[in-house]
Amino acid sequence: MTTLTSSNGLGALVYDATSYKITEFLEHPYQAASSSATSRNFAYDSYPGIRVGAEGTAGTWFNGITPSVTEYLAGTGIIHTQRSFQGLTLDEYDFEPMALALNAMMVKVTQPATGGPTVPIDVFSLFNYSVGTGNPPAQTNESTSYDSTYDAYYEYSGSVGVTMAFGSLTTPSFHASGASGATTNPYAVLTAGGNLGDDTGVTGVTGAAEGFQSSLGTLAAGTSAWVAWVTALAPDANNAEAAIVTAQSWFTAQGGTPATVLAAEQAAWASWVKPAPTGASVTEAALDQQSQVILRMGQVAETGQGDGQILASLYDEAPPALSFGNWNISWVRDMAYATVGLVKSGHYTEAKAALTYEMQATVGAYESYLAGDYGDAGVPYQISVCRYYGDGTEWSDSNTNGPNIEFDGFGLFLWALDQYVTASGDTSFLTTYWASTIKPKVADVLVHLQDYNGLISADSSIWEVHWDGQQRHFTYTTASAANGLCSASRIATAAGDTTDSSTYLTHGQMARDALVGYLRGPGGALGQSTEAIASGTAWLDASVIEAINWGLIDPAGPTAQATMSAMRANLQVADGEGFMRDQTGGSYDSQEWVFVDLRSARAFALGGSTTFSTNLFTWNTQQSADNFGEISELYDPTTGDYEGSPPMVGFGAGAYILTLSERGTTLTPSCGAFAAEPGFSDDGGVVAGNDAGGGDGGTSADSDAGLPPSDAGVDATVGGGDDAGGAGPPLSEAGTGSSSSGCGCVAAGARTTPAWAWVAGLLLLALVRRSRRRSQGEQSVTCRVPAGH
Repeated sequence: MTTLTSSNGLGALVYDATSYKITEFLEHPYQAASSSATSRNFAYDSYPGIRVGAEGTAGTWFNGITPSVTEYLAGTGIIHTQRSFQGLTLDEYDFEPMALALNAMMVKVTQPATGGPTVPIDVFSLFNYSVGTGNPPAQTNESTSYDSTYDAYYEYSGSVGVTMAFGSLTTPSFHASGASGATTNPYAVLTAGGNLGDDTGVTGVTGAAEGFQSSLGTLAAGTSAWVAWVTALAPDANNAEAAIVTAQSWFTAQGGTPATVLAAEQAAWASWVKPAPTGASVTEAALDQQSQVILRMGQVAETGQGDGQILASLYDEAPPALSFGNWNISWVRDMAYATVGLVKSGHYTEAKAALTYEMQATVGAYESYLAGDYGDAGVPYQISVCRYYGDGTEWSDSNTNGPNIEFDGFGLFLWALDQYVTASGDTSFLTTYWASTIKPKVADVLVHLQDYNGLISADSSIWEVHWDGQQRHFTYTTASAANGLCSASRIATAAGDTTDSSTYLTHGQMARDALVGYLRGPGGALGQSTEAIASGTAWLDASVIEAINWGLIDPAGPTAQATMSAMRANLQVADGEGFMRDQTGGSYDSQEWVFVDLRSARAFALGGSTTFSTNLFTWNTQQSADNFGEISELYDPTTGDYEGSPPMVGFGAGAYILTLSERGTTLTPSCGAFAAEPGFSDDGGVVAGNDAGGGDGGTSADSDAGLPPSDAGVDATVGGGDDAGGAGPPLSEAGTGSSSSGCGCVAAGARTTPAWAWVAGLLLLALVRRSRRRSQGEQSVTCRVPAGH
């Protein structure tokens, strides 16, 4: 991990731990406010410097002194580095105060009790920012002006419309600004051993930089001295002055010294962060609390429609070579896990803000895609089909295969809302949004998208495969719908809507039962999708693990046990620790996915593989502890090195808090009972005579998706090699799974119908464009369906 990020929800700064300086200062924490407005980074670099000796003694900038400590102060968003230099201890603190849209930089210089320098000490600051046209902003035609009233510089460029303000919070001795390469530039002045020149500004230069100098004198043995500065972004010079005044007022209110300001910021974080779950180790507790910090820093706090959204990742300035993008974007899916993480850690105010954000977002551009498999009309909806711009409008990225259209978000939102209402007891949210929005534009949308066999219509799902023939009937989508609809049943009850409560439970149970009826592949393991299973290749997908964690299938039952065994046999990465996300073979898919590891740790523990679960969770905990407490998106599958875009918020911090909070707790079936698991043949329900090499979408026993011929990757114990004693019943006893509560909504024989046959029928029906699902031929369906559906 090479960077640390600090954010207060209003902006973000990035400290590069390899070049020892601030390299990013974003105008917004999110990537793009709209389709035409991408957030700009105004920082080129910024860091302090020191001169130990009188004028004429060459000084040293901090980026040339390797820190011995680089960290977040525990349980805060304060970035701390410590260096030793000529007998002095230099502590640097960089953070965005949680109440102000600015960057505070503070330096503490400590003289040792004996043996330290007995010469004058001066501390400098350098602010090298870009405010020109374009994105990234150019460094051309930049001007500066000094405000002697507030000891501040303002930097601007023509009609660009922004001004950077740099202010000293402790009284400076000198100040200066200058163009890149000029002798008056603060960088050049300190390097040459001089004092800053007290200029009033420069006009129309390239690469303007500003700085301040504080002369500390000769420090007595064992004493310390502090200096502090702020950086703020404003739309113009007048507002820049106001920003400096606000910063100085804040500084005064926090005690008026850098030490008291730092202590106040730490105290504010300490009062917000909650204790880790009982039983957590010291390392786990520290990571749990730092994960709470990441959740808060990842939530936007701007006034307006963008308030409350949670980003998938904090901005990572220098992602490794295999990074696939900076994910400081609000995805529905990541935000759901982040919201549940906030709930599990007791942060109900922030969780409610995230839910409110989605209720107030501007969506609807993709209504025609919500037609279902048989060409029904699309329906109004409220949850984005993919993600959001920073201003709260819907955003679905497209490529040559069209947009991403994801139906799992509807179920995930309902799950997060259920978690919030149940934990907080706050039903006021339902009073405001249930009848007008949640019921018609979230829960009913899932009912509309559900086929009579319980499956949800084909979509882009969790791994975002796009559209135009790429969409599939994903297990993750149907599982999230099952959990979400059963959550909607509980939400409806809390809202006083008992009629719809029963309806949603019925449909949730239909989706739950469809998991074992249509989505089990060879050997009985849950597969990625009906289409992948029918293809006979690359059909395993780790995201199906949530069907266990959400209490849809019995962790000790044959389907769960087969799924986990197949994952260990076919999805475990080369480093021998965690899992890739699927078998498709792409470089992104084949990394070790931290989110998958964390959610698998919970499922494997539930299924009896306690040793494997403990080792997997410990591996990820230690990895994150060794990387500033920032949880990664990916690990290199061979070396285990960090990859992707850390720190992840929902898929990292949220998933960690969720998994730790659930550890050792009893699993409650989401829909009242686990899915019933009828008998299962050795090839997914397809009789041997029909798929022994024939052209029906089945595969022969010795070629099923690359799995060993005997059991499709399920080992003899079914439960995992290191914990065989905790295994569930063997596959030959597949009919002994726990009973369903019986929604009566799955067609007769559905659970033994092969996935390939259902897909073939689906494709045929799609060709003839049947407009009503009642003509599908599921003759034994007796469930009530809402009028008009």
